[in-house]
Amino acid sequence: MEITIKAGIIILLSIISGYLYRAGGIGKPFKSWMRDWIIPPVTLIALWLLVGFKSSYWWIYLIIWGLMGGALSTYFDELFGYDNYWFAGFICGLAAFPLFLAGIHWHLILVRAIVLAVLWGGWCKIFSKDWVEEFFRGFSIIATLPILFI
Repeated sequence: MEITIKAGIIILLSIISGYLYRAGGIGKPFKSWMRDWIIPPVTLIALWLLVGFKSSYWWIYLIIWGLMGGALSTYFDELFGYDNYWFAGFICGLAAFPLFLAGIHWHLILVRAIVLAVLWGGWCKIFSKDWVEEFFRGFSIIATLPILFI
């Protein structure tokens, strides 16, 4: 597939992820599970677009889905006493760690996790509108995937 088409699809999937993230934070008629459990498969679809789907890695994909869903379900306020977007972004990025079993370099997974931490934490320090913050956090989950292939 041509690189410009892939880039366009990645941007579209990033927008979908941003919308789902925001929808999960709105409340009625939406539910938080929309963010927690639908964004992970959208992320996996984007990943498959970038590297191709390998059926022998089904168990890795399943683990990532679970780890990412769990990471998206909290902002670690129980741990820190406040919503810590820096740490939440980092953990969301680390949810992709099982990809090292599929040949992705672990240090690139760590770099992406750090980038997500800085993006999420920094963005939320700058902006105070919930819809801007939430859309961006969801958007960045997929928009940062190319870091894994540098």
